[in-house]
Amino acid sequence: MSGRAGSRLNVDAVALFAAAATLICAAPALAVIGFALAPGEGARFGGPLLTNGALGTLGLTLAGGTGAIVLGAASAWLVSLCRFPGRGAFEWLLVIPLAAPSYVLAYAYSGLTWAGGPIAFPVRGFWGAAFIYAIGLYPYVYLAARAAFASQSACALEAARTLGAKPGALFFRVGLPLARPGLVAGGALALMEIAADYGAAQHFGLTTLSTAIFRAWYAHQSAHGALQIAAVLLIAALVFLVAERRARGRAGFADGGARWRTLPRYTLSPLAAAGAFVFCAGLIVLGAALPLGWLAYIAVEHTYAADITKAFFNSISLAGAGALATLVLAALIAVSARRGGAMGKFSLFAAGMGYAAPGAVLALGAFSMFGLMREFGWIGGVGVSLALVTLIWAYAARFTAAGAQPIDAGLARLSKGLDASARTLGAGPARRLWQVDLPIAAPSLAAALLILFVDILKELPATLIIRPFNFDTLAVIAYQYASDEQLELAAAPSLLIFAAGLAPILLLTRSIARGRAGSR
Repeated sequence: MSGRAGSRLNVDAVALFAAAATLICAAPALAVIGFALAPGEGARFGGPLLTNGALGTLGLTLAGGTGAIVLGAASAWLVSLCRFPGRGAFEWLLVIPLAAPSYVLAYAYSGLTWAGGPIAFPVRGFWGAAFIYAIGLYPYVYLAARAAFASQSACALEAARTLGAKPGALFFRVGLPLARPGLVAGGALALMEIAADYGAAQHFGLTTLSTAIFRAWYAHQSAHGALQIAAVLLIAALVFLVAERRARGRAGFADGGARWRTLPRYTLSPLAAAGAFVFCAGLIVLGAALPLGWLAYIAVEHTYAADITKAFFNSISLAGAGALATLVLAALIAVSARRGGAMGKFSLFAAGMGYAAPGAVLALGAFSMFGLMREFGWIGGVGVSLALVTLIWAYAARFTAAGAQPIDAGLARLSKGLDASARTLGAGPARRLWQVDLPIAAPSLAAALLILFVDILKELPATLIIRPFNFDTLAVIAYQYASDEQLELAAAPSLLIFAAGLAPILLLTRSIARGRAGSR
């Protein structure tokens, strides 16, 4: 009886921690909807700002998202199933643009192409932003599509080749249909990043739902109006998230042992191989080498105030603390999801809800909850310490899903027999978590920590809204300089953001490159 009672206690403890993690992730988003629906001053705010923001967000997601999907899918196919010069190097080089946030690329191309820059063709306005999103976010699609291509059955591809399928037909009629779940997942990430972006859209003077939130909050002095616009953006993101999961959930393909054989690769003709090389090299040049090389060039030409060192320390500290806190929540949710049941599925959805919401939305939700607690007298003013805790909370709510996914994939390697053996030996759920689940998922935990660090390091909107007074990060300093049209001063902090995120990105790429048996 005592053993059963102890086991039951462990079950309740694990479930309780998972429920708490879910609440932490979902609370800011739910608060936005609740406060937006509550009556208040400016209850009818919106009008042209809301309409123009919705149209601008829709247009940018369609244009930039389509470009990212096309570029990511094509590059993933080339490096996965074709032979051409430089293919091995391109496998990891193509991910480098992921280390540069969209607003950093926007600042770089502004200096490159606007008046006085070395390139006469201007990158500005709607199509300039769409170009930035496509060239900067295609790695999301590339990584997901490459994993999907690598997991395909070699028999299906060999059968198509035996029947005379050319590379083009093999790509459109076999490869893409089989890789649809991965393409949907990668495309969804790119689309959500575009909808959530603030820095690049604001820099190009575009009205999106994210920029409309800031205008309502600061220019119109309407907190309730900002919450209403944030609620619209959040609900749209949730609808998209549900549709994306349903689209992926219906896709299932038979897979045999041939999946683990080395994939057959086409040896391209000299002309096609040259085209593949130019295409992949062009993505790297446009997405990283050209803009970041320009930032490096102008960075060495200017001197900076000493606060850039402090901002670098603030950025690394916040990213590290936020990544560790978010990793704990992600691990709890992933374990809960692996053990099944309605709670596990709901936990993953709640985490995804936070990831679908832009940082500005979650920041408004967290601030609104603190405002309510202050009205009840539970807390005083939001000082430096409380503001930093709130900021880390917003980071956790925003990025827990990004950490939960690789951990969930790592836990999937744990066989049911091993778990059953641990239960037979008397290990309760908490003990299995510490001694079985997490050690096996250790590589996935490390990958999740790197992903979270990079994502938090690049986050701008939540940091702008919540950060304490006189507490600047690299993203905030770069934004402030760029907003003042001092692009030459925005170069150094922008470059440091890229440099700090590059090493984790390359480590992740190396681990993904070994994700298929027989790959080289």
